[in-house]
Amino acid sequence: MKHIQNYSNNEVVKFTVIPYFGKIPVYKIKAFSAAFVLIIVSNLLTNSFFNPDIFGKLYNKNIKKLYLLDEASYYVSDIPIFEEKVKDISRKLEIPPDWLMTVMYCESGFDAAILNKKGSGAVGLIQFMPATATEMGTSTANLQRLTPTGQLDYVFQYLDKVKTKYGKFNSLADLYLAILFPKAINRDDCFILYAKPSAAYKQNSGLDENQDGSVTVGDIHKRLIRLHLKSYNTRNISK
Repeated sequence: MKHIQNYSNNEVVKFTVIPYFGKIPVYKIKAFSAAFVLIIVSNLLTNSFFNPDIFGKLYNKNIKKLYLLDEASYYVSDIPIFEEKVKDISRKLEIPPDWLMTVMYCESGFDAAILNKKGSGAVGLIQFMPATATEMGTSTANLQRLTPTGQLDYVFQYLDKVKTKYGKFNSLADLYLAILFPKAINRDDCFILYAKPSAAYKQNSGLDENQDGSVTVGDIHKRLIRLHLKSYNTRNISK
C-alpha cells in the first residue's frame, strides 16, 4: 500500500494505492472507516443492551432487593411471587415493604408453620393467636398448612384491620406493635406492653431490652435499631 497525490483543478487529491483495487481517494477510505466503526459499535451496543441475558443482568442491578429476601428463601419456594405479593400488600398498607419483611422475620423467620415456643398457641408468619385466627374465619391449624405466600393474605387481612382501627403505621416500631400490642401504636416510649409477673411478660421477655421487668414501646424501638437498623431507617414515603 502506498500514498500518492494528484493535482487537479488547483486541488490536491490524496490517493492510496491498494493492491488489486488500484487508486482509492483517501477521503473515501476515511468515510468507509468511519462507517465500519459505526457498524462495529452498533453491533456491540445491540448485543449488549438488547441481549436478554445481558440486558436482564443490567436491569436487575438497578432493582432494589427486598430486605431479608435471602433469609426468606429458606422457607419460600416461590420467591418471585412472594416478593411481588409483599410489595403489593405493603402498597395497600402504605408502608415500605422492608418493614413488612422485618416484622415477619422477627416473629417467624419466614416459617409459616412455626409454633410459638413459649406455649402461647400462636403460629405462622406474624404469630397469629388462636383467637385472632378465629376472628379471621380460619384456625391456627389451617394457617399452619398454608405456604408463606398463601399465608400473606391473612397477614394483610390482620394488619389492614389494625390499621383501620388504630391509624397509619408511621414507623417500623408501629408495624411491629400492630402485631405485639396494637393499643401501643403511636404511644410514647414509656408505654408498657407487658410487665412481670404476667404470663404475657414471660412469653415476651426477650423483648425486654434493658431487662428491667417490663417491655415498653422504647424497648421495641431499641430492639429494632439494634437488630434491623437498615429497615428501621427506611423512610415511609407514603406518609
